[in-house]
Amino acid sequence: MSRPPRGPSRRQVALLTATASLTGLSGCLTDYSADDGRSRTVLRLDEASPVGVSNEFSTPVDAVGHAGRAAVRTAIGGEEGTVDGYYGPDVSAPYVVTDDPEYYRIATETVRSVSAPGYAYTVAVDDLDSFLFGPPQSTSFAELPAHDRDTVLDALGDASLVHAPHYPPFEVTFAYPSAERRERSRFVPENDGQRVAWDGELLRFSFEEERSVEVRTVAVRADRVASSQRGFREAVGEERGRSLDNPTEDQRAVLDAAIDSEHAEAPPLSDPFAAVVDAVSTDDGVAPLVRYDGDWYFAQLARPD
Repeated sequence: MSRPPRGPSRRQVALLTATASLTGLSGCLTDYSADDGRSRTVLRLDEASPVGVSNEFSTPVDAVGHAGRAAVRTAIGGEEGTVDGYYGPDVSAPYVVTDDPEYYRIATETVRSVSAPGYAYTVAVDDLDSFLFGPPQSTSFAELPAHDRDTVLDALGDASLVHAPHYPPFEVTFAYPSAERRERSRFVPENDGQRVAWDGELLRFSFEEERSVEVRTVAVRADRVASSQRGFREAVGEERGRSLDNPTEDQRAVLDAAIDSEHAEAPPLSDPFAAVVDAVSTDDGVAPLVRYDGDWYFAQLARPD
């Protein structure tokens, strides 16, 4: 499903070089020239501070998308939360954090799924004050049925996005298995050209298509994993990271060279570098966290094309 464009995470803003750790790609590494760069294997290790790990792997509860926010809060409270609708829980990281801070692992499971007609609209955002002769006739957002309001909020994830300067058009799909909700909706069946005034903005709904979609009931569960940033780093490291125990002196030379810099070799790799690459590699590319001499690092590993 289409989503509004998301802004960068806090860690993407503060630690851009570390984001490639989750993909194992070389986008943030040194731009070696032509064939020489493509033929090298490159390892980089960047300090993984408790704050950095928290920013990378957890989402504040208040920043969870609208569709899943209440369910996540319910799950943190010790009960199973549920999300019903076309839009899922939208938890952007595997963990959430409260203000305390308390860190929770979030798990979701689809317990029911039914087909329903979905009505897709492209929504453009205009400033109500931008019209020379006054805005065109519109409906107030507050006058929409509650399930239509929730669908728009679910599609946005964060209602404040509509106030972003020159916010681009985004897609909203209205899909309800309940006949009563479909009958009460302002967007089912198609209603091309609907205009909705909302908090100083004018939303223009342009109908795109009707298609069959799945409307799901998703169970949301939460398990507490840590009650501090430092404890959270340890928990994530133990679960997702790799520990480099008892490296040889030659392997240490490789690791030391990669910290806050890069160690690169063209094939055939030296035995020490090959051993380090094997130690940090996973089925998905590279372990996002690596512990060496008691310290945690974000790992990047770029291999030849």
